[in-house]
Amino acid sequence: MISKNIIYLTAAAAGVLLISMTVASLWSDHRIKEMERTVAVAKERAEAVEHTAADKEQKTAEYKAKIEYLENKLVEISATARRQDEELESLSANTTNARNDVDRARRVRSVAATADELCAKLEELGHPCG
Repeated sequence: MISKNIIYLTAAAAGVLLISMTVASLWSDHRIKEMERTVAVAKERAEAVEHTAADKEQKTAEYKAKIEYLENKLVEISATARRQDEELESLSANTTNARNDVDRARRVRSVAATADELCAKLEELGHPCG
């Protein structure tokens, strides 16, 4: 016959084993839920970072388009400035020639002429004097 002590020891061992398995199962469930929460938080952060990255890429594309537009405008403005510089040089040359002509005209002595003489010269040129 099996003694009562062996039955109690076996029952106690079975109870300890059952409690150990229950505690291990509960601890395992707890760790799994904790890891699932960590994964969920990581997924949310990843989605937020992905959304931010998409916004930044869109803004980058907009800035690149603006830069390209402004560079084109800068090329147009540079071409206009070059043309205007050439026109200014031409006008400067014309102005210098006109000033020289004025200076030469001032240096020439004027001859006194009467109104009748001027009218006669104008009529010779085909402009009747009134």
